[in-house]
Amino acid sequence: MEITSMLFLLCFLPVSLIIYYVTGDKAKEGVLLGISLFFYAVGSLRYFLLFTAVVIITVALGRQIHKAEEKRIRKLLFIAAICINVVILCYYKYTDFAIITLNQLFDSDIGVRNLLLPMGISFFTFKAISYLSDVYLERIDLSDISPVHDALYLSFFAQIQSGPLTRYSGSFQVEKEKRLDLFSDGVYRFLIGFNKKILLANTLNNITSEVFSNSIENLSTPYIWLGSICYSLQLFFDFAGYSDMAIGISEMFGYRCMENFDYPYITDSVSRFWRRWHISLSQWFRDYIYIPLGGSRCEKRSKIYRNLFIVWILTGIWHGANWNFVFWGFCYFLLIAFERATGLPDKISSKLLKFIYRLLTLLFINCQWVIFRADDLRTGLQYLKRMFIPASNDITEKRTVIMIREYFVFIFAALLFSLPVIPWLEKKLEGKKWAKRIVDTILGLAIIFLFVWAMSFVIAGQNNPFTYADF
Repeated sequence: MEITSMLFLLCFLPVSLIIYYVTGDKAKEGVLLGISLFFYAVGSLRYFLLFTAVVIITVALGRQIHKAEEKRIRKLLFIAAICINVVILCYYKYTDFAIITLNQLFDSDIGVRNLLLPMGISFFTFKAISYLSDVYLERIDLSDISPVHDALYLSFFAQIQSGPLTRYSGSFQVEKEKRLDLFSDGVYRFLIGFNKKILLANTLNNITSEVFSNSIENLSTPYIWLGSICYSLQLFFDFAGYSDMAIGISEMFGYRCMENFDYPYITDSVSRFWRRWHISLSQWFRDYIYIPLGGSRCEKRSKIYRNLFIVWILTGIWHGANWNFVFWGFCYFLLIAFERATGLPDKISSKLLKFIYRLLTLLFINCQWVIFRADDLRTGLQYLKRMFIPASNDITEKRTVIMIREYFVFIFAALLFSLPVIPWLEKKLEGKKWAKRIVDTILGLAIIFLFVWAMSFVIAGQNNPFTYADF
């Protein structure tokens, strides 16, 4: 069940909220856990029993790790719990990739299994690892916390499909004192995310689907550039839109949720881009892979680069079981390692050179999204070749002009709102009480109007699944 569907918006969410708020405080988490499991069953009935079993096993082993006094027993339980989650992830996500790779290397004919991914398995597994690691390292104390809370953390329906990868401690705690304010903030945030997804991401998808579904021979240079830029914007508004909706739903139920995006396209370096894009994933890899490997504290610089290499190869593989994702991760490793070795862009003193470096950073990121979007590595490299070695095609060049005219308003809006326009406006209005009230009222009415407009798209059947739901 998509959280942008009519079933979710008009039935599941309002009914769930009513049931949750008429329930007594002591039973709220149990009720929300039941709602979350029902949501998973509707969305992925085939894997519901598997998902439920893994949640129970993870929580049970987490509790045993917490209770165990002997260090060796704690370690064995921790390793077993991690292995169970990782093996399940690898089986469903990477078995076919491994078989295809073996067939290509050894000219064998092993049958591909065509396994379907359980809903949210990548996000669930990482949350499970986070939970188990924090229990093992005694960062959290489970003594006064119900196992129901643990299970809810792992299965909460607002975050199960595509995150954010919230932490058990600190970022998944119910807010009781300001519940009404948090609820209204959540509704506001949900509407913003819904508008981002339906009006911008889905509309830009009309362009990118056409461009990337064409055969390589038909692609002209302007056409593929239009598709690549629109895909960079589409992916941002798609995933940031989901994150806004997930944060909004969490707040409606009284839970704080960490931010996942911070206007990533205003970055001035590749390294800082990943402090703004999918923040929860970047922090997860930092805390559970990079730092345990030694992070930046290693005496030998070679080990620091080794750590970065491992993190970025794993980041690429996490995003997808295909060689283009491995290549995508490797390219990010190269650029981030380059910035660390040279100290760029901080060592640049000229404003002009800083601006040029920023443009080159965005160019690199855009090219990376082309590789990310491609069906395979070879196709992705052919796309890049078409972008940088001029190619012409009368039909697609005319289509480029037509699509720019047809979708100009949406492209311009996407470019504009990928920048921190609203925060800039709010800063300008600091101390201007009445002006701020007027602007807030206008923005609120605009968001409601856009939501009604977006709903008309959904009713008309113009709705696409979230891109990151495939991961």
